[in-house]
Amino acid sequence: MTTELFTKGFDSQNEDYCKVVELEGRTLVIMADGMGGLSLGAEAAECVCEGIAEYVSKNFEADNLWQDAFKYADDKLRELSIANHSNMGAAVTALIITETSCKVAWQGNVRLYLYRNCQLHQLTTDHVMNIGYWQKMLTRCLKGGGLRDDIPVISIPLQTDDILFLCTDGFYNTHEQDLSSGNASAPKEGIMNDDATCLTLKIN
Repeated sequence: MTTELFTKGFDSQNEDYCKVVELEGRTLVIMADGMGGLSLGAEAAECVCEGIAEYVSKNFEADNLWQDAFKYADDKLRELSIANHSNMGAAVTALIITETSCKVAWQGNVRLYLYRNCQLHQLTTDHVMNIGYWQKMLTRCLKGGGLRDDIPVISIPLQTDDILFLCTDGFYNTHEQDLSSGNASAPKEGIMNDDATCLTLKIN
């Protein structure tokens, strides 16, 4: 598998965070997007990714892996929020990739796409709701306040030449059309209106 990361902040600080960890015969990939409107988005995204990575690295054979890993990261975020006297949160998607499969869990709207046989498939569903005036609100995320017991988890068989795109909304909102041609070209600065991150994973 080969990887390529594009990430660029829209403002002075990029509040997206991506982490890749090589485990025993598998690869852990996590991407988080700090929530706009809350405090310390970059720190929240990093805390969530590092928390999930820490838990999964030590417990990747656990039966209830994703629920427990997300809860662990949520607890870490609560501790950080209290220490900083801040309200913090992040959307996150995490996946474990083997030679033949990918298992993914998520909360929020960091999307995972599969490009196969010249067709693009969105594998995750966004946890968002329209609140009017062309605005959306996350209905699920990590905010240090506890999680529901039904974190979605799906497993996808992989084939040689598959391409996975893991990206934040700042990327796919302006460049989903590029993904549909199997290309994660860098967004043009003139049309960016948010932090944009896309990790391309090509299955060899």
